[in-house]
Amino acid sequence: MRTILKGKYLLLFVLLTTLASTAMAQTDKWTGVWRMTVKPWPQSTVIQVELHIGPPEHGILYPAILKLQYGEFTGIYEVLLAKKNERQLGIGRNKFPLKETPYKLGIWTWYLNGTLDYGKDTIGISRMWIDKLNIWMRGMYSDDEIYESSKADLRELLYRDKFKLVKTGSRPMADSSVQRILHHKDPHIYYGIYTTIVAKDSIVPMQIADQEKYDQDTVTLLQNERTIFSREQINDQNRHPQARLDTGHNIFVFFADNYGSLPPNTGSLRMTIDGQPRDFDFSDQANAYATFLVADIYHAGSITPEPIKRTSVPVATIPVHTADIILELRDTRIQDGDSISLNLNGKWVVNGFPVKKEIQQIRITLQPGENILLFTADNLGSIPPNTAELKIRFGSESKVLNLSTDMKKNNEIRLVLE
Repeated sequence: MRTILKGKYLLLFVLLTTLASTAMAQTDKWTGVWRMTVKPWPQSTVIQVELHIGPPEHGILYPAILKLQYGEFTGIYEVLLAKKNERQLGIGRNKFPLKETPYKLGIWTWYLNGTLDYGKDTIGISRMWIDKLNIWMRGMYSDDEIYESSKADLRELLYRDKFKLVKTGSRPMADSSVQRILHHKDPHIYYGIYTTIVAKDSIVPMQIADQEKYDQDTVTLLQNERTIFSREQINDQNRHPQARLDTGHNIFVFFADNYGSLPPNTGSLRMTIDGQPRDFDFSDQANAYATFLVADIYHAGSITPEPIKRTSVPVATIPVHTADIILELRDTRIQDGDSISLNLNGKWVVNGFPVKKEIQQIRITLQPGENILLFTADNLGSIPPNTAELKIRFGSESKVLNLSTDMKKNNEIRLVLE
């Protein structure tokens, strides 16, 4: 009897989970089949446009299929969309053709870029204009001349025509397309998602740069739908943010908001993960004129560092006459994303503490006798090893020490309260 009841409860749980997932997919305003028609000129047949958007993964990444039908031409393409905010989805640069006949649109599909904009139950488009890339006539004369007129009409659709898509249905998307777009294994197919990186450290220092020169390139960065910064022009003031990883997948979406005054956008995002720099760069050939890039960083969870597994190097023994101590930390060299954890007498005072150019204070209270202060590197920053200047203030006195730690070496300071 108990076995039967357990089976019924399990079946009910699976059913409720399935219904909840289905309800979520149905309530997502983007998910579904969207259509519109365009008549290039009064006597022409219409161009039929269909955009089938699948349910999002991690609430951010939407697989989609774009279908264009115009006379003899049929084009069906897989494309990745990425959530920028509640009303905008970024359009992936690469549209992988499942079917394209009797001719190919090729690089012209890049013209369909920028963002899909939601408003009043319709979807419009805000493009980033590709005007200075010499692709306007590419492929125009590569097929039978009878197709030149329809090619020109489709190019015009992709390049400048106004979009007003209306939802017409909600049929499920083919799983093969979903898997290929979100979890592809073919190295020759790139939708904008980099290979997943596994991170042990919970703190990820970042560096934002313009690979050519500052030309008003503007970028947006999101982590799991949280905005780290939005529409910021790359300059010397905003180049060193850092992120704390969530447990599980961390989906970072790096958007190009414009192409700057020297197209395309050449912004780059360098993330230092477990001491190793990883670059996500719009200036890479595979990302030229892209609207966004996706970095997937998987973090299994914070593991409290154990000093006994590292060598503790004695730095100083200091006699003090007060239990109230102020520690002042700063990076006197280049701020490169160093992060440390601090242990006092076997108890963690701070974890994942970023070392910055400006002085930051940590207050501790000593117990009578010998106190062991242990500094542990969380990472190596972008310039190993992990370094910091430490000023210890005790009453009217102070002492300055230079710390240098890595993933195998801690710094140990003994404070003796007399």
